Amino acid sequence: MPSHSRSASGAPAGVVAALVLVSLALRPQLAGIGPLSGRIIDNLGVSHAFVGLLTTIPILCMGLFAPIGPALASKAGARGAIAVASGTVALAGLARAVAPGELTILALTLVIGIATAASGPLLAMFVRGNLHEHRVAGTAAYAGGTTLGAALAAGAVVPLAMALGGWRASMGVVSAASLVGALAWLALVFRGQRPGSGAVEADDAADGQRPALSGRLSLPIRRPVVWALGVLFGVQSAVFYGTNAWLPALFVERGWDPESAAALLSLSSFAGLASILVAPVASRRGVERRQLLVTAASAAALGIAGVVALPGFAWVWSITLGAGLGLMFTVVLTLPTDVAADAREAGGASALMLLVGYLIASAAPFVLGAVRDATGSFAVSLWLLLALAVSMVPLSWLMSPTRLRPRVVVLPESVA
Repeated sequence: MPSHSRSASGAPAGVVAALVLVSLALRPQLAGIGPLSGRIIDNLGVSHAFVGLLTTIPILCMGLFAPIGPALASKAGARGAIAVASGTVALAGLARAVAPGELTILALTLVIGIATAASGPLLAMFVRGNLHEHRVAGTAAYAGGTTLGAALAAGAVVPLAMALGGWRASMGVVSAASLVGALAWLALVFRGQRPGSGAVEADDAADGQRPALSGRLSLPIRRPVVWALGVLFGVQSAVFYGTNAWLPALFVERGWDPESAAALLSLSSFAGLASILVAPVASRRGVERRQLLVTAASAAALGIAGVVALPGFAWVWSITLGAGLGLMFTVVLTLPTDVAADAREAGGASALMLLVGYLIASAAPFVLGAVRDATGSFAVSLWLLLALAVSMVPLSWLMSPTRLRPRVVVLPESVA
């Protein structure tokens, strides 16, 4: 596929395909843990809180180590750093699948988290530098790939575990598939680099000259809007990862078989994938970011409320929840590119948003698991998830068009 061919959104098709494929590698190692939690607990003899750490540690890392991404880009360029980060995620996942004990498993989970952390700002920088006129489409591409990877992992890990004899073999296969996505990035983005052949090459100049990526990373700590983005992203991620970690176990506790419970989570992820397509279409039609965010937040809150009040319609609520979270995920990931004037500012804004957001979200899987251990059921944990989901609505309303615009820097007049 030549790099100058175009997708339906108008963005370069090769770049969009590369973003989708590399992002497939970034979430299976997290999304596969929830459906396999019972098998992990039985195999290792650990608590729900320990299994919660397998999700909490990567989320915490994605906050603490988000600034690593732009720092790597200043050395290797955004595209090279993305290749290193995605490959590390997959290889560490393979190593974790055969790790001998709990401490080694936690250490490799830490590596997965650090590499995943680096990828977040890098993808935002790549989109801002290469797809400036198609920022929403570019963001939707890697958001969609991330969601698809999570959906496929959530739906596949239990059947794989049953067929291959345990959670380790299942996660090994998932990690090997992730490595394919990282290799596809190399094949699509690094091939055919020639001047003037399309948007892919726009980053070559930045990678070679690095005018936009050079220098020390600057986090926009004095911009309140970026902190607000971090809080919103944090709450959304807390609901997402809390749901991914414990929704299957919740329905197993209610009498569902593990396969059906895992399928419920997979369905939610696929609903999120479908809703991601709404963002670029709505953007082209002039729909405000705030309208999309409030709609998404309301759908997610309705989904959790339905699980609380009418669990018999679990399939409906799963679709509603997934659609809301998928749309919100895409729109929120776009916002750092909206408030930034160039790729470097986008990297800084994305890094700060992810730092704040994932620090907030990291507690959710562990706390929800610990509350389950303390109370003997997921009832209280579910109410906590509902409170978080409802809070997204007013937080979304704060994202007005006036706030979501690049900072205007007034340069002093030169003295003759």
